[in-house]
Amino acid sequence: MIRRAVAMIVAVLVTTSTMAMDQEKAEKVTEVRRAVLEVVGWNIGPMAGMIKERIPYDREIFRRNAGRIAFMLEMVPEAFGPDTREAVLETEALDVIWEEFDEFRDLAGEARDKAVALEATAGSGEFAQVQAAFLEMGQACKACHDKFREED
Repeated sequence: MIRRAVAMIVAVLVTTSTMAMDQEKAEKVTEVRRAVLEVVGWNIGPMAGMIKERIPYDREIFRRNAGRIAFMLEMVPEAFGPDTREAVLETEALDVIWEEFDEFRDLAGEARDKAVALEATAGSGEFAQVQAAFLEMGQACKACHDKFREED
């Protein structure tokens, strides 16, 4: 399932990056972006519940979800590579993404790196260490959102 999704993402991005971006392609690219970020959020949800001690901590689920998040965050710069500023889209992505794409890529990479570190910590660390690593990942995500995402 994940491999098929990755193949679709790559196909869409290769096609859109080599052609002029029309409205239909921009909408498809935006769908892919949302899908990538939806998977990230879907995996963060149970982790946040564990960190807040609303659900029992499960080291293996936590580690697995951190790995999934790292995998998906690796795709974020590629998913946002095609510049869709000219299209009419309902999106929280700010135009500054493409004006300062190097910084966007760096911040997404920092969030990915924090997710990788969280995966390692969850595999062997104590709960307090996992909480701290989760907060670090959250702060890295927030740094990117603060600059490149429209506020809710």
